[in-house]
Amino acid sequence: MEELLSNGHHESLPESYILPVDKRPDLIINKAIPVIDLAAHNHEQTAMQILQAGKEYGFFQVVNHGIEEEVIREMLKISKEFFQLPIEEKAVYFSEDANKYPRLHTSTTHVNKLEKKFWRDYFREIAPKYSKVARELGLKILKFIAQGLKLDDNYFNGEVSDTSIVNINFYPQCPDPSLALGLISHCDPNLITVLLPDDQVNGLQVLHHGDWIAVDPIPNAFVINVGHQLEFITNGLLKSVEHRAVTSSTMSRISIATFIYPSSECVIGPAKQLIDEKNGPIFREFELKEFMSIYHGSIGDTANIMDAFKIKALSL
Repeated sequence: MEELLSNGHHESLPESYILPVDKRPDLIINKAIPVIDLAAHNHEQTAMQILQAGKEYGFFQVVNHGIEEEVIREMLKISKEFFQLPIEEKAVYFSEDANKYPRLHTSTTHVNKLEKKFWRDYFREIAPKYSKVARELGLKILKFIAQGLKLDDNYFNGEVSDTSIVNINFYPQCPDPSLALGLISHCDPNLITVLLPDDQVNGLQVLHHGDWIAVDPIPNAFVINVGHQLEFITNGLLKSVEHRAVTSSTMSRISIATFIYPSSECVIGPAKQLIDEKNGPIFREFELKEFMSIYHGSIGDTANIMDAFKIKALSL
């Protein structure tokens, strides 16, 4: 079994975690992603705010979302307690099988071409109670998006939002955060992500017009981001944006990501209602399983992933 980072204190950063200079965390700018109040009475305005945030940032935070604070506190508490368990109690969940649930693993070395490890352990869990409310929030956001795009309210129901996966991420204190990342810069492969961040320390950073923005967590708020599939379906209107996780030398951090996916055989492509003579399709149609095969071979190379599904202009 590969050694878990959560098993103990680390005095120095192993060579296998030290990134090349051009991949290390760098300066961030003083800017914030939008915060949207889901309890606002004007639903049309809320839908427009979500669309605008999705176009400009690909990320936004939501408050007054309807999930009880007790559910949020309990999920964070249980998650932190899990990673504090003795090694032998956690070890029974460790697996190299990516399809196993629950599953404990570390680093994600196999998904990047740098052949470097990342300062993270993660636990893929079923968590039925929490997963249910997080999924409901994701579907609520998708309904707002459908309304804003003048699609049917139920457009994102069914096989396009078939599956939910909960990842509990643990980023231990890092001996030298300037040399390592908790997670490589990437875009999410799914439809939409509902993230519950640790409200004690930030670590999520979003790429915005070439600069990195630190996402400062708001107590009891959720961070929402557009996945690749939502960018395809909206014909590039909403953006799946690169983001990464940085580490801290003073505090460990937890985040809980709920990924909503289409079914593996779901056919993805631009919504027909968004295509007309002036706005042709940017992307071709494909099954999700084709996308996932390309994605796993190119994580961190967003341009290459997107190019594989763009409709190429015919040369005359």
